[in-house]
Amino acid sequence: MARLDDPRFAPDCEITFDHRRVPARAGESVAAALLAAGRALVARSPKYHRPRGPFCLAGSCGSCLARIDGQPNRRTCRVPCRPGLSVESQNTILGADHDLLAVVDRIYARGLDHHTLMTGSRLANRAAIAVSRQLAGLGKLPAAPPAPSPPAVEERFDAVVVGAGPAGLGAAEALAAAGRRVLLVDDAPVAGGRLRARLGLPGDPPGAWVAEVLQAVHRAGGEVALASAAAGFWRDGGPLLGVLVDAAPPRLRAIRAGSIVLATGTHPQPPDLDDGDLPGVFAARGLLALHAEHGVIPGASAAVLAENRGDEEEAEAVVVRLAAAGVPVRRVEGARAARGTRRVAALLLDGGGEVACDTVAVTGRGLPAADLARLAGARLRPDAFAHFELSADGLTLAPGVLGAGELLGPRSAREAADEGRRAGEAAARG
Repeated sequence: MARLDDPRFAPDCEITFDHRRVPARAGESVAAALLAAGRALVARSPKYHRPRGPFCLAGSCGSCLARIDGQPNRRTCRVPCRPGLSVESQNTILGADHDLLAVVDRIYARGLDHHTLMTGSRLANRAAIAVSRQLAGLGKLPAAPPAPSPPAVEERFDAVVVGAGPAGLGAAEALAAAGRRVLLVDDAPVAGGRLRARLGLPGDPPGAWVAEVLQAVHRAGGEVALASAAAGFWRDGGPLLGVLVDAAPPRLRAIRAGSIVLATGTHPQPPDLDDGDLPGVFAARGLLALHAEHGVIPGASAAVLAENRGDEEEAEAVVVRLAAAGVPVRRVEGARAARGTRRVAALLLDGGGEVACDTVAVTGRGLPAADLARLAGARLRPDAFAHFELSADGLTLAPGVLGAGELLGPRSAREAADEGRRAGEAAARG
């Protein structure tokens, strides 16, 4: 991996990773800086110490956890760089690159149940469990206690829209046009959702649309809260959202709103491959957003893997974008396994043979980001993709709570934006 030779993306500071200097751009994510420096391996899995690196690049998968400035389990794709930031791999001996505990994965290639390890002797079993507890885990306690957070004070808005992708932007646009004071929340540092990947699919909203919607929200007296997660949903006299702001220190906002629109989209899923968890395997949308916004060149060669039927259009758009970035790329179907040690090196095909690549871009349908919807009372269908069961109008998830976009099933960006507008109009009507 590398970075585009463009003054806009030139590093302007340094961070450290396992005590080694890494050039970075202030404000970009730690994951972006590490990937631009060719470091795809940033962590080890808690139990088997398998190599791990960023996958979703959207804060939802937990594959890139690291200890940052003394705080464990920080998602490197969500922590912005600043001069002198200290990043350390956790739960390793000699760091993520040369973790001595990686031998666990080799010895127990078929799996390890520590509950039945050395059960022939009570003393030996106790020793085995004690050792297992030391080998596994998710880092050590913080170096210092967190600073106290201010108490949450209840705030009121006419409506809240969770998710600033096409559907959420469409809902916020309709609410602002109706004169409603709306809070638009997204846990990403930049609005746009899948539009950040700049796939250029037919019918995608124009590039200036995102900024236009944000301006409309502000003109209507609303607010855009980025890098903020809608962390809870309660009913105690009306819908109440807890919005966690990723600040220093983090703080909780208690938001009371007349209507809530959930446009939380989906969580990308790793490919169904043997060793498909290797560093170098990425969700395509996150990978392309990284290239568009930070100039990170994905790798020396790439394979595009479509996980579900019906994703051909997006997969082909990913191929075009990677090729335009100067990366040799091939569309792959029928892969059964990935091969590599610290990073993917090839995809093994069903019919034999392999495709050499150091980067795999995974397109395909993710699982609905359903946490808030379920807290609100929505139910999930018992099918392979966990779609919602909807009310008769197709948008209402629960009283006072509407849904839109990929949260409800496959949608193009244009379809999601139009559906978001309909949800916003319904929310404006109360």
